[in-house]
Amino acid sequence: MLSTLRPILSTSPLCFCSEWIDAVFAQYHRIWVGFSGGVDSHVLLHALVTQLNREQMRALGVIHVHHGLSEHADEWLAHCAAVCHGLGVCFVSKHVSVNDQASLENAARNARYCAFQQEMGEGDALLLAHHAGDQVETVLFRLLRGTGGKGLSGIPYQRALAKRDATLIRPLLQVDKASIEVYALQHGLQWISDESNKDERFTRNFLRQSVLPTLKQRFPQMMQSVGSTAQRVATDYTMLAMFADQQLDVWCCQNGSLPLRHIVDRPHDERLFWLRYFLSRWGVSLLHSQLISIDEMFLSTEDKQPTLVFSYGRLMRHQNELYVLPPDQPVLLGLLKSGDLLRRPFDTVLLQDCLCCELRQRPQGASLIMPNGHRRKLKKWLNDQQIPSWWREHLPYVFQGDVLVAIGDLWRHPDWHGQIEWSLDPSLPL
Repeated sequence: MLSTLRPILSTSPLCFCSEWIDAVFAQYHRIWVGFSGGVDSHVLLHALVTQLNREQMRALGVIHVHHGLSEHADEWLAHCAAVCHGLGVCFVSKHVSVNDQASLENAARNARYCAFQQEMGEGDALLLAHHAGDQVETVLFRLLRGTGGKGLSGIPYQRALAKRDATLIRPLLQVDKASIEVYALQHGLQWISDESNKDERFTRNFLRQSVLPTLKQRFPQMMQSVGSTAQRVATDYTMLAMFADQQLDVWCCQNGSLPLRHIVDRPHDERLFWLRYFLSRWGVSLLHSQLISIDEMFLSTEDKQPTLVFSYGRLMRHQNELYVLPPDQPVLLGLLKSGDLLRRPFDTVLLQDCLCCELRQRPQGASLIMPNGHRRKLKKWLNDQQIPSWWREHLPYVFQGDVLVAIGDLWRHPDWHGQIEWSLDPSLPL
């Protein structure tokens, strides 16, 4: 229902579609507005509140993120709290620390979205005040960076939030800045002016202040044209992603890995295409240069163990299949008491029918006694069992005294009569 409704009934005066409002509040558990205190988010909040009934107001909340980057940050927090108090809206502030990164803009954005998602619950929706000007600015910014089709589709009107079963919606995306400012003046709104928005050292500010005004003079319909083009590209990209996803369903294994034999002999650009779409299934978005590096690392000779670690996971190869794995964790070792379940980052271990054992690190140079009585070097046995490299240190190596008596439920010493119940987290396939 929501996807078929346009959120804005009129831009002059700015007015929400009542059916859209009813659909949003019926579909989501709680509605949040990201509120910086600037004119855009103030207009979004004010225009929304004036059209809500009492029940909808009880489901509405505001999140303000205090970055601490400006000397006026505390004043902005106080202003936002006062605005929400005046409107009778639940107000939440989140203090964040912005890491010192190459791009302060990206670091602040990442911190802001993390703060939003920490406050939101499952089934919630977050409304942000991006408008048509932001859409044009984003498309031009990404074009200059050399983006692909997804980047040229611009800011999506709606998308899922990665770390929560929640949704982000931008209801003002087709509203121009002038209409927003007219609304603010007509209703006597007071808003914050962030001094950093004038700093043209930031690329987006340079585009906004020095480039876009000149383009608008030469191309008066630029806003509508770029917005329309972005929407068409988004539609095309969505269809392309759907077809690519169908093909990946055929190629990928049940554990989610991609057998590289399906793409290794394809032209370079086509390999990058499939790598991009495969990674997008796991919520991994990388630069084109990073995709080239992955192609070089993982589609080379099969006897290497390449690994690419990123902030929220890692890429690894096993048996010529590409895996997206969670970040590695320290191996949890220690005593195992009979009947006590030990929970570790990627598995659980339960000892039965034995007084006490101990989990220790992988024993180097150890030999295992096979059912036929022969001995097999542990390293060769791991190869025989095709144990992936990411599990070799994490396997439960169970010792009784100084004797290795079990490796999970994969191997047991013939003279040991205990039992191991071993359950794996599906996020780390074996």
